[in-house]
Amino acid sequence: MKVNEIIQTNWKNNQLPGIDGIIYLSGKVIIMDSYEVMDGNATNYFINPLCETSLESIMSFNEDIWCEIEKHPQIQHNDRIFICGEGGMGNEGFIANVDMNNNLIWAFFSTASNPFYKLELEDNLLKAHSTADLIYVININKPEEMTIKLSS
Repeated sequence: MKVNEIIQTNWKNNQLPGIDGIIYLSGKVIIMDSYEVMDGNATNYFINPLCETSLESIMSFNEDIWCEIEKHPQIQHNDRIFICGEGGMGNEGFIANVDMNNNLIWAFFSTASNPFYKLELEDNLLKAHSTADLIYVININKPEEMTIKLSS
């Protein structure tokens, strides 16, 4: 089975790789690193691309990377749909971009975000609200360009 078929089959079976990062239908994976820095009474949140790899490479070390997901709210923008939700553990969340036929374009999975429950779209910026009172702001055309801020 081709990598895009593996990804699409798992997506339609409500599964994503349980790895902090972004997966594309092509099999490209961008591993993301997130952390928080406390400065006095203020906490700042950061998220950055760490490296690029492939689903084939990851699965060559561990075939059992797939995590059950539960899909929640979605919004439509032109011919694209954005979906958010949670993984199998309470600390996991995901955001995905699909076409009108539910074919995955890209998906972001996080083991540290908590579930995402609300989406807002302004121009090309998707704001995904998590139950950890954080907002992940994502460039929908280049999702590895994201920032994290506290809900206000």
